[in-house]
Amino acid sequence: MVRIGNPGGNQYGGGPHQQQPYGQPGMYQQQYPGGPMPPHQPPRRSKLKPVLGWIGVVVGGVLATVAGSYIVDEINKKNDKGDKPVAENGIAFPDGYTPPPGVAFSDGAKFRASGDTGTWPDACDMLSDKEIQNAIPDSSIVGGRQGRKTGKIPRNYECTVNIKLPNLADPATPAKLTMTIKAIGDAGPVKDMYEKAKSEAAPFTGFEDLANKLFVQSAFRNDTTKLNLFKQGTKPDSPAYYVVIDVKADTKDSAGGPETKDAWTKKVGPALVRVLNIKMTDD
Repeated sequence: MVRIGNPGGNQYGGGPHQQQPYGQPGMYQQQYPGGPMPPHQPPRRSKLKPVLGWIGVVVGGVLATVAGSYIVDEINKKNDKGDKPVAENGIAFPDGYTPPPGVAFSDGAKFRASGDTGTWPDACDMLSDKEIQNAIPDSSIVGGRQGRKTGKIPRNYECTVNIKLPNLADPATPAKLTMTIKAIGDAGPVKDMYEKAKSEAAPFTGFEDLANKLFVQSAFRNDTTKLNLFKQGTKPDSPAYYVVIDVKADTKDSAGGPETKDAWTKKVGPALVRVLNIKMTDD
């Protein structure tokens, strides 16, 4: 041991005690030859702990955000059960058509009908104003809805909605959305009616087979602006639906030139189809 205050020698009569250096060659070697040792220093508070604390807070916040997003996503998937975009299965969306949003906005009540026309929904109730305006940005509903009935069907089997758009060629002539119920009931007869209409439309100009491409089981376009839709439920007694949506408007492009008659059909048709497909339920 080094005796403090005896720089000339040690207790055994020898020369001054030399403390062996520590550390590796090249490192700073602290020595106190013959002199007093430095006063005791209190342990320094580590700056690493606060940093680690902040890192923990940030990481925890990120994890909480990710977890929250995952929960919301799972809720949306549950609410939109069975209506995933077919593009996820490797089927490309049709050229010229505007894909609808991943989760469609559905506002009105769903409907389940059968071959009994007394259970059919009113065509004017199939798509609400909010659903139409959400599917068609910058649109507004003009006037009331015009329904059509027949003696065999107690409610409107067809309904037309007038819509105002910012890019109408003639602002005084609104766009028109017409929904027509062709058939609802047992899958066999309804499917036969749909396939017959499809085969009859195929030879004409403007026909386009959109089977499994508009987020429905089957669809085709005829007469330029009409989208024919077919849906059958998965249960043994599920009804089948055959509905036609006619979306018609004379619009102009960003340069002010006239667009083709089917331009608006391709822009807004898929979003309207997606909402209607969700509401036609087999629950």
